[in-house]
Amino acid sequence: MIQKKWALLAMSSLSLVMVACDDSENLEEMQEAATELDRIKNETVEELNQLVETESQLQEQFTETMETDEDLTTFGDESASVFENIETRRAVLSELEGKEEEMTAHQEVLATYEGELLDQAEIDAVISSTDAFADHLTLYTDAYATTLDSQSEYFTFLSTDEATYEEFVEGIETLNEERLELRTELAELDEVIVEMDDSIAQLQSSIDEQLTEEE
Repeated sequence: MIQKKWALLAMSSLSLVMVACDDSENLEEMQEAATELDRIKNETVEELNQLVETESQLQEQFTETMETDEDLTTFGDESASVFENIETRRAVLSELEGKEEEMTAHQEVLATYEGELLDQAEIDAVISSTDAFADHLTLYTDAYATTLDSQSEYFTFLSTDEATYEEFVEGIETLNEERLELRTELAELDEVIVEMDDSIAQLQSSIDEQLTEEE
């Protein structure tokens, strides 16, 4: 009899341990994933600001070359400061283009949640806003890369004998139009970033609340 009681108690204890080890909630992993997505978002904002800041220097660099290089030879051999500006922004774009793959891994962690402590709608909101963020970021970086190609080709063309004043003016107008389009896309991306920020903050708050209750 005693042995049977101990056996039943052991089975009961084992059941409790199994419940305690149930990792369907995986709150720590969820917290880490949300934190990492927030980090990636913040780094992206910093890099986007770096693009804007570096681009703001382009006009001054262009004007300086036009005033100091009468034959525009530095446009031809790409030693003018505008080309360094372009390459700096290409490097930033390269960093931005790596964000999507990095985000995907953390999204997958969120998608594995099968618990009951967190609101699934909050998790879905983060996943959805992150998808939108990635999509808009790709659109923006693709368009920006095209603009950088246009700028590089234009500055190089100015050093050739075929360049005319009309083409000089048309080129400036084309570059300005592309920059305006980029500003529109950046504004849309900014709205998505705000949504992503809000959704992550809400999920983090819920996770922190549950982890605090477990202490």
